[in-house]
Amino acid sequence: MELQTKPETPEEMLRYWVWLSLVFGAGSTALLRYLQRADSPQDVYEAMQAGMLRDLPPNLQKAMTEHSLSEAESIVYYCRKNNVALLTIDSEAYPQMLRNIAAPPVLLTAKGNLSLLHNPLSVAMVGTRRPSPYTERVTAWIASELGARGFTIVSGCAKGVDTVAHTNALDGGGSTVAVLGCGINVNYPRENQALRERMISGGEGLLISEYLPGTQPFPANFPKRNRILSGLANATAVTEAAARSGSLVTAQCANDQGRHLFCVPPADIFDTRYAGVIPMLRDGAYPLMSYEDILMVYYSRYPQYMDLQKAALRNSERLVFSGEQTAETAAPEQPEIASKEAAVSGKSSIPATVPEAPAPSGTDAALPEDPDARRIVEFLRQSGECYADDIAAALDMDLSQLLSILTLLELDGYAESLFGKQYRAC
Repeated sequence: MELQTKPETPEEMLRYWVWLSLVFGAGSTALLRYLQRADSPQDVYEAMQAGMLRDLPPNLQKAMTEHSLSEAESIVYYCRKNNVALLTIDSEAYPQMLRNIAAPPVLLTAKGNLSLLHNPLSVAMVGTRRPSPYTERVTAWIASELGARGFTIVSGCAKGVDTVAHTNALDGGGSTVAVLGCGINVNYPRENQALRERMISGGEGLLISEYLPGTQPFPANFPKRNRILSGLANATAVTEAAARSGSLVTAQCANDQGRHLFCVPPADIFDTRYAGVIPMLRDGAYPLMSYEDILMVYYSRYPQYMDLQKAALRNSERLVFSGEQTAETAAPEQPEIASKEAAVSGKSSIPATVPEAPAPSGTDAALPEDPDARRIVEFLRQSGECYADDIAAALDMDLSQLLSILTLLELDGYAESLFGKQYRAC
């Protein structure tokens, strides 16, 4: 078979990406393997047409006959006419965080503000479709406060917690990304049509999906898309989940991807609506009592991305569980945290909600005598909060030996342990 002349532009190559997505379907690891062995999606297409891929299973051979290149070209044309971006895994617009997950989508459709895919201050918020009033209030408060501080809230545009998270992120002056389990042009759920339009028209939202336009919201689509939901964020927050909630799939994806996991403690430990949250808290998820808990983790891990002026506490409404805010419970106005003196000295301030440690005295600043213990303390003082595995790798130490020394350092007041086998210097 004579091979066709290769297209010269990425725009012309899109039809091959779309055709492969039609044949292999969303989330195909087989397609990823073929693409890794080829120079381009066109090479994979032509090899399939020539019968050169002898390990193709029968279902893919059948799909090849059901989808044509002209069908793919019509989808590309539809996307171009309707301002739907096609993001291939090799394009600059494709989010880098998503490239690093297991089974990254090879093709994404997106509509709205594409720059939101590259905001390192991103948090996925997930939960039940039928949240309790308690969960609604907590979700709304956290999404609004994080949005006001430059965070992008990622959620699934479903009813319930997703809707509350998207809406309040926008209401707080922030941005939001909706990861859909259907085609980007499918009105699902219908109740959120106005929300989707608001996200696109206002410039502070984005709709994204690995499913091609016209794909219906089949139940199997949603667990598969959850890896994208958690993959687009440095942290995932679960605000309410029953024992078999789909939100637990997203939480597991976040764990597998090495992302931070937060869980709102249950309003009632006997309420089965929160039964899925309790095991995650036992296993080391951060208890999410306030949006400030997320600010603390992000500040310690990603200070280069934090706008300290935005991260500072405003005189904003606190979470009052009675539903009322009184003079006694209102948050006092906080001072600015990024002063000119700090900028000159090169020292960065911790957000005002995080209690600053007192300046170390001569005793506090001392280092242990043991050489390995000294290396660990110096590393923690320079790096902030760190996982034990990361410390062992950085210092080339055996993990069991490291944990033994860390225990002694805790007893001596040099280090303290945090959730999920994390440590920091005292």
